[in-house]
Amino acid sequence: MVAGFQGISESGEITTLGRGGSDTTASALGVALNAECIDIFTDVEGIMTADPRIVEDARILDTVTYNEICQLAHEGAKVIHPRAVEIAMQKNIPIRVRSTFTESNGTLVTSHNEVYGTIDITRDRLATGVTHVSGVTQFKISQAEVQVEHPALRIFQSLALADISIDFINVSPEVIMFTVKDESAQKALAVLENLGIKPQLKPNCAKISTVGAGMTGVPGVMARIVKALTEEGVDILQSSDSHTTIWVLVQKEHMHKAIRALHHYFELGSNNKGK
Repeated sequence: MVAGFQGISESGEITTLGRGGSDTTASALGVALNAECIDIFTDVEGIMTADPRIVEDARILDTVTYNEICQLAHEGAKVIHPRAVEIAMQKNIPIRVRSTFTESNGTLVTSHNEVYGTIDITRDRLATGVTHVSGVTQFKISQAEVQVEHPALRIFQSLALADISIDFINVSPEVIMFTVKDESAQKALAVLENLGIKPQLKPNCAKISTVGAGMTGVPGVMARIVKALTEEGVDILQSSDSHTTIWVLVQKEHMHKAIRALHHYFELGSNNKGK
């Protein structure tokens, strides 16, 4: 038996591993033992398409790719720690996230084109899930109003020295935008004001992520997101994308209806299973 949340250094020092330590331990052991599969037992039956407390017809995913679950975990889903996935991915060992209390098969996490057992997880779905992070403040800085030299460099270096973590970063010749957690907003504001910079702040925002390996290279995905949110009267304050994720920033008061709209528009609910 191995304590899943503790580790020991080469000099014999024992420490707890922090959030996700048990998941990470399981993956490390699975890789070390060259396991066929790593089972992560938790208090839910698998990874869901959205938070079921927000979306009534959210369903358990049969399969997701390593990259998709890392994105979902980094952007708010709490079922498995992304580091555990990254470790297993290095050796291409499948992970199954399943419930301690039921016999459900749970969710299989593996590579996008792999067949595991009788499950072929190649598919044409654009989106796999919608997740969110709330309680963030948007900072918006007009470059034309900044008098310091190399403003982006000065801003980001100063925030880093103040140990302030920033996210959702957009830099253009006209504007610099980023977000911080609400609780760090006043500290970040003080840092910028010390530089002579007066940013526009928009507190109480939420970052919503639409994740799916199937969207890579597919035209029109952003258009669908904008259409879904526009029809619900949700303003997009900021957006960004990667190969498998599109992020939008909205006011927190619009978060629930935005998540529901995207979940419905991409047909992720239980009534659409198999589509």
